[in-house]
Amino acid sequence: MHRSLLAYVALCSLAGCVPPPGSPSLVQTPVTGDWTGTFDSSWGLLQVSATLANEKYSQSIYGSFVLEGQRATGTVGGALQTHDTDTAGLFHGSLTISYPLANGEMCRSTSGVTSGWATERWIEFVTSGFTIGNCPNPPANIRMTLRR
Repeated sequence: MHRSLLAYVALCSLAGCVPPPGSPSLVQTPVTGDWTGTFDSSWGLLQVSATLANEKYSQSIYGSFVLEGQRATGTVGGALQTHDTDTAGLFHGSLTISYPLANGEMCRSTSGVTSGWATERWIEFVTSGFTIGNCPNPPANIRMTLRR
C-alpha cells in the first residue's frame, strides 16, 4: 500500500492527478463553453462574454472574458470545488484585467481574493477589485454573472 501511494503521488505530480483505482470519482461542474452576462462594478453595469473550460481530471477552471465594446479583456483561473451533482460548486481563484492606456500601452492587473459559485447554467464571480498590477482606476466591487 505504501509503495502504491508513493507511486500515485509521483505520477500525480507528472500526469495531472488521475484518481487511483477504487477511489471515488471526481465531481466536476461542467463549465466548458461560451457564456454571456453582466459585469457589475464601479465602472457601471457592462455586458460581458466569456469562454471557460474545465481542466481534465481536476477541479481547476480557466478562461477569458471580454467587456462590452472591447473596453477591457481578462482571464479567470482557479478551483471550482463541487461536492455533489445537486449543489453549486464553490469557486476560489483570481481574475485579471487588461485595457489600453492613453499612451497606447496595455495595463494588466490581478484581483485579490475572488470567490464565486457555479452550476452548469449559471456562474458568478465576486471580488473587491484588481489590486495587483499597473492599471490605473481599475474596476472595484466586481460581480460578474454569467449564463449559458
